[in-house]
Amino acid sequence: MCQNRPFSKKSIKNSKEGNLIKVGEKSNKSKYEFLRLFYTIWNQITNPRARVIIDTHAGTGLVNLNIKRSLTKTNYSKKIYGSPLIAIIKTIKISQNLKIILNESDPYNFAQLESFLDKVQNEGLPVFEKIEDDFRYKSLETGRKRKLKQNKKKNIFPEEFNKKLPIGYKKVLIHSKGEIIAHNKKIEDNIQCIIDDHLDKIDEKSDSKPIALFFVDPCGIVDWKKVIELICNRSNKREGTEMILNWSWEAISRTLPTKFKNSTLSKIYGIPIEKIDKEFKDILTMKDFLEKYLGQLRKYFKHVVEVGVPRDRKLKPKQSEHRKYFLILCTNNQSGLSLAGYQKEKIGEKLRDGVIDLNTFIYQNNHSDN
Repeated sequence: MCQNRPFSKKSIKNSKEGNLIKVGEKSNKSKYEFLRLFYTIWNQITNPRARVIIDTHAGTGLVNLNIKRSLTKTNYSKKIYGSPLIAIIKTIKISQNLKIILNESDPYNFAQLESFLDKVQNEGLPVFEKIEDDFRYKSLETGRKRKLKQNKKKNIFPEEFNKKLPIGYKKVLIHSKGEIIAHNKKIEDNIQCIIDDHLDKIDEKSDSKPIALFFVDPCGIVDWKKVIELICNRSNKREGTEMILNWSWEAISRTLPTKFKNSTLSKIYGIPIEKIDKEFKDILTMKDFLEKYLGQLRKYFKHVVEVGVPRDRKLKPKQSEHRKYFLILCTNNQSGLSLAGYQKEKIGEKLRDGVIDLNTFIYQNNHSDN
């Protein structure tokens, strides 16, 4: 049985906010935009079934987003929710029958994560709720109060703890009804335990095993045999398994000129080290390495697509050798594919290097006559 580490005041006290992961606006903002939207809609579609979100490399809970102001040529940073808190805030309104499992191996990162989870469980997460009474006016003809029609959202789910309160809204603190579990272990040593304890048990209400969504963002190498293959092996089962993977080209490219090349490729692709030279004989470019990895994932999932989701085309990741990370969605469900913004047969030439506004795809999918 998996042993999740209980929240400890000592670890909270010793946590260091300076350990927060720093990300750049252009290269990483789209990743968090995608998670915010995908978690929300995935949770709505899979509800009320038993469902589990597993973040294999949870980090600290917050990240420092570095932003450049082009007009003033100045830089500043703001602390936004990382993937663990995004999973919680974006499912907080529909969180019954939901588990969120957060795995982080680094003790300092885990201590910081614990401090945020302690805050979430004891205080709640801030949500901005629309103040209806403030949007009323008095008719000049009758003197009666009338409600002014507004197109603003009834609830806003901010991306940071200290987000400025919009006019016409009030801040409310909401607790998740889901079960939040934290593990301070290496994911290679813990993934099978998570599957056994939380995914392979029959849910009494639905009489089936839970639906699972894995987010694998290792900021480097992730072991195919010890992690990815175990997730993939569940993909063919009827319960439903989806995976979002942040695949690092940088982790491969930096080792290609070194003596560690074969051992690195063996770990990433799960191919025996003695077969690496033969398997990668004709694989030279970044595109080749990526396609081979996608090909392995397609043996388990019907749909394996690279996700590009920046709303501003200026933030579009470069399709070049300099691009370091690729966000990949693996799913067996057509609906999951549509959530990712890929409906290739209908979009056709509208795709621009595989990148388009995700909300546009969602809208097109939901309003299609076909």
